[in-house]
Amino acid sequence: MGIFRKAEKKLEGLVEGGFGRAFKASVQPVELAHKLAKEMGDHKSVGVSNVYVPNEFDIFLGEADYGHLSSLSESLKAELANYVTAFARREGWTLVAPPRIDLHRDDDLRVGEFGIAAGTVKAPADAPGAAFVPPAAAPPPAAAAPGPLIDQTVLYQDRALAAAPAASPPAALASAPRASLRGQQGDWELREAVTVIGRSRRCDIVLTDPNVSRQHAEIRRQDDGFMALDLGSTNGMRVNRRDVKQAVLQHGDRIELGTTELLFERLP
Repeated sequence: MGIFRKAEKKLEGLVEGGFGRAFKASVQPVELAHKLAKEMGDHKSVGVSNVYVPNEFDIFLGEADYGHLSSLSESLKAELANYVTAFARREGWTLVAPPRIDLHRDDDLRVGEFGIAAGTVKAPADAPGAAFVPPAAAPPPAAAAPGPLIDQTVLYQDRALAAAPAASPPAALASAPRASLRGQQGDWELREAVTVIGRSRRCDIVLTDPNVSRQHAEIRRQDDGFMALDLGSTNGMRVNRRDVKQAVLQHGDRIELGTTELLFERLP
């Protein structure tokens, strides 16, 4: 496994945003599920006849989050493993062995921060899960199997209730509210606890409007609702034609960022 670097040395390398959040929240199981799926997608390896993804994950949590989640350890790890398997099957990806997920404590991490190290480890030929392939496809020759994929641990920062993107999620996902944004540049479902909008390619929703700041605004889950927050943008944010720094969103609200208008809709 690659070296798990300290949080303060990795903030510029965050996969999804490199800035602190306004509110702190503990890590939730549903957020871990979503990021495990993302790590699989980020570390795909194309073989002769299959697309391989990691099957081993080490999750690093701060003291408080580890104390909370370790009490659910075995049940949580089983749920996350089932989720990873279902997600891989849906995407047509291959796991060379049943997934393994472990939780680790790292006191350098604060509440709401966690790291994930992902890798591929093939089971021994005589192991019960050695021929484990979620998609309906025969395993390729051994020479085509990928080598270890771990090269770093990715740190995620303060995304507390992110909704998972696939079927068969952990139970906590069932009650999560659903909503979307619609505009001329596309439609986006708000799957994460925090959805960052801006021109930067690191944003969750990337707008090409030159009047939009690189990290302009974010949509944040709050209990059973959503809130829009301006991130100190140059041209500000308007909701229903009113200049605001933050606003609780209702179905049908119109959000203006630069010259771009986005329609907020609650989904059934």
